[in-house]
Amino acid sequence: MRHSSLAALCTVCLALAACGEPPPPKPVDETVFRDQVRALDKARGVEDQLEERKRELDRQVERDEGGDR
Repeated sequence: MRHSSLAALCTVCLALAACGEPPPPKPVDETVFRDQVRALDKARGVEDQLEERKRELDRQVERDEGGDR
C-alpha cells in the first residue's frame, strides 16, 4: 500500500510540475540553425530581386510589342 501511495504522490507532483508554462524559445542567433536561417533569408532576398527584374523585363517586352496602345 505504501508503494502505491508513493507512486501516486510522485505522479501528482510530476503532473503539477508539467503544468507550468514552457520557457520561451531561444533566438535563432543562439542556436545551431543560425547559419541555415541566414542562408534562407539571403535566398529570399535574391528571389525578391529576381522577381522584380522579371516584372521589369515583362513590362519592357509588353511595351516593345505594342501592348501599351
